[in-house]
Amino acid sequence: MSSGEQILEPILEVLNENYANGFRFEATAVRLLSDKSGVDIDGKLQTTLKRIMFCSTDDVFFLPDMVCDTNTRKDITDFANYWLDDYGCFEISELYDLFAGSLNNRCIDGLENFIAFYEFINKRSVRCVECYCTRIARINRSVKDLSADIAKQIISIIHNEYSGTIDEHTLRDRFSAFSADLLASIIKEHAVELVKTEINGIVCYQTLDALGLSDEFTETLADVIEQIEDLGLTPSEDVLHTALSIHLGVNFKTEYNIPDDKTYRRLIKTYYKNAPKRKWLKGIFAEVPD
Repeated sequence: MSSGEQILEPILEVLNENYANGFRFEATAVRLLSDKSGVDIDGKLQTTLKRIMFCSTDDVFFLPDMVCDTNTRKDITDFANYWLDDYGCFEISELYDLFAGSLNNRCIDGLENFIAFYEFINKRSVRCVECYCTRIARINRSVKDLSADIAKQIISIIHNEYSGTIDEHTLRDRFSAFSADLLASIIKEHAVELVKTEINGIVCYQTLDALGLSDEFTETLADVIEQIEDLGLTPSEDVLHTALSIHLGVNFKTEYNIPDDKTYRRLIKTYYKNAPKRKWLKGIFAEVPD
């Protein structure tokens, strides 16, 4: 045992025995700790103690074993590293939910203190940032770039493993590093190929090609738009929807379970392949110059 460890040992024993609710480095408290341990705790020794103790958000210090045991600390960092290696990021609240029951709630009373504790025990270069109205731990790249990559993984899995349709709970299980709300935000921003819908009362995500549109729909769409303009009409959302419904003999949005106007516009834009190019402008599927 080194001389430094010999000096610390009686202090750590007193902290373990008498300060289960934490320790504040205030003059009176430091003096009492010195008296009980028989060690003169100068400024240098205080700095050493602060370095090896976890500091909560209200400046109360705890020995790591007061928060949780060594195995739990390892499990926390192992889980975090697994998610970081897989996705480059993870949602802090999901890690907290996994381990909240194994932590001393006198030390970790909520998400903010858990974040502080994770940053204390973590050895990787990780930043915890606020994004999508939640807290995300990330390495190296921006959350926006990482989210775009996650969206690509989601699309690939839904298309290749689930025949184009996956329910929200199954998706959540496949991407356990993120909450259902965060996954929905990532999909909304980065996965235009997916539609959020409800099937038999269950929230699902579908690839556009899983909606059941025929292989000829691209040609049908082009023909309908041409007919609308031949009649001197403007291909607005409502006019185009009415024309498609009459042409196909069904209420188009209802038949293909299209949940909202935004999804409808996205679908039309995706399937329109003719020239000249078109895009939605103030509710009109208008021609645009190249």
